[in-house]
Amino acid sequence: MSAPIYAKTIAELEQLSDAELVEHHDEIADGTVVGISYYLAELQRRQADRQARQMLRLTWVVTILTVVNVAAVVYSLL
Repeated sequence: MSAPIYAKTIAELEQLSDAELVEHHDEIADGTVVGISYYLAELQRRQADRQARQMLRLTWVVTILTVVNVAAVVYSLL
């Protein structure tokens, strides 16, 4: 039986790069039993990521439309 793996502190986790975090996850994932919440959390994370990307696209659309609107107002005042 392998030695127990203890949780890292928040400070330790914050110091890890994304690649290191994935590596640590993969090291312990093989012997870990998870419940449904593990999969639900991943689905929520993916949904949040999609929403963030969509909000970024919409922000660019609003920015472009604002610039067009300002240009139209300036043109109409000339």
